[in-house]
Amino acid sequence: MLCNLYPNFIPVLRRYQKMKSLYATIGLFCMLASCTNSAQDHKSATANHPAKEIPFKDSTRTAKQDTAVGQHQQAEAWLKGIFQCEGSSTGKYCYYLDKEDALCTPRFRAFLQDANQIYGPSNLSDEELPKAEAAYKAKWSKIYPLYTQETWLFGRGNDDALDIQDVEIEKVSDSKFIVFVDYGHDVKTKNEVQLVHNEGSYKIDYCKTTFLH
Repeated sequence: MLCNLYPNFIPVLRRYQKMKSLYATIGLFCMLASCTNSAQDHKSATANHPAKEIPFKDSTRTAKQDTAVGQHQQAEAWLKGIFQCEGSSTGKYCYYLDKEDALCTPRFRAFLQDANQIYGPSNLSDEELPKAEAAYKAKWSKIYPLYTQETWLFGRGNDDALDIQDVEIEKVSDSKFIVFVDYGHDVKTKNEVQLVHNEGSYKIDYCKTTFLH
């Protein structure tokens, strides 16, 4: 009897296999459609809620500002150090003549000496003085504003100043400062000081001194 049913069973089996294949195809299509819709929904959500941008911080400008501030503070500290009292001195501020050469650039030191040789106590004769003054002007007029009277650094005298009353420093630029010095006894000076860098420190390359009364 099984043999008689076999011819009829073959078509039924084939139809079952076709239907199974059709169902599998439909299932695969639905799965692909679902993935596509999910991707589109994700893109839509991304468009509606874009990623938050992290603001860029320009650290270069800050670094430059910090460097400028640091240099200014170092220069001001160096200037204040000029008037620091040493040894047994009990004054608030002091100025020592033997340190003056080390404070100045070689050319400004030479300028001071040339100017004060003419306008300070001098052994030049009446004939030599005009020639020396002409040579001084020719040598320095294109480099520095010329001195026209005896003026040493900060308007100091001929001895160590061991009892300076006050020193105030104001910044004009990163390399230029105004130094007010009160020597006491109604002697006060305003000094426009130009600094230059020198081997990790500073030197004075010019000083315009005005006596205040």
